[in-house]
Amino acid sequence: MTTQVLPGTRTSYSRLSTWLRCPRKYRYRYVEQVEDERTAPALIFGTAIHEACEVFFRSLPSGNPVSLDEMLGVFTRALTDNAALAEEQGAPVAWDGGSLKEMLAKGEAMLAVFHQQVDRNIKVVGTEVEFEVELSPGHFVQGVIDLILDDGGGHYRVVDLKTAATSFAEDRIQHDMQPTVYIAAAERIFQAPGQINFEFWLLMKTKTPALKILPVVRDERDRAELIQSINEVEEACIRGVYPRIRGHHCFGCEYADRCNRA
Repeated sequence: MTTQVLPGTRTSYSRLSTWLRCPRKYRYRYVEQVEDERTAPALIFGTAIHEACEVFFRSLPSGNPVSLDEMLGVFTRALTDNAALAEEQGAPVAWDGGSLKEMLAKGEAMLAVFHQQVDRNIKVVGTEVEFEVELSPGHFVQGVIDLILDDGGGHYRVVDLKTAATSFAEDRIQHDMQPTVYIAAAERIFQAPGQINFEFWLLMKTKTPALKILPVVRDERDRAELIQSINEVEEACIRGVYPRIRGHHCFGCEYADRCNRA
């Protein structure tokens, strides 16, 4: 089956997943560009973890990986600075009974597990790799890949690092569109169709932190479904279709007050 993206479409996994989760949030963020009312703790936490892990990955090619203390220093600075910045910008962190101190302690425990367990023999090609590639002529998808590894023999591995309270369910592993987007991007970057593997690396927020690696496989059917979904989201936006989708994600949403007043 051949599917073409609608003319003029330029999207990203973030935009697509936002609309699929809640079209009303998509409208506030990407169409009306409304300023955030609050900042989700998970957002600044995940950003700080990523910064610390990126420093580690960047140090591997030298053969002298950074110490855990260095990673913790990066994490602590990033988390405290971003919490302060959110306050200054009028979108304070919605701690919801938690605290910065508790989040710092949780992150330190998680990074200790990461530093101990991560494979130091991986061959890092790039970190925070920005891309803009064509899914079909003249139509682009954009994003940033956390980590790309060289597995040898012309094969590459795309890694997306996430923090999570629970492991991913099988339906997410089977149907999440992020691997489809990133595999397509890496195939174009390296001119290596069929030579890209994908893994989610989950740094677990559980009582006993853990690092889980979840391989994901995608095929041409998944690619066609991705393009079809992009078309359908684009069509909905052209028609101004932005319904609310209520659920657990409403708690702490950056636009909850505006949404509830509307």
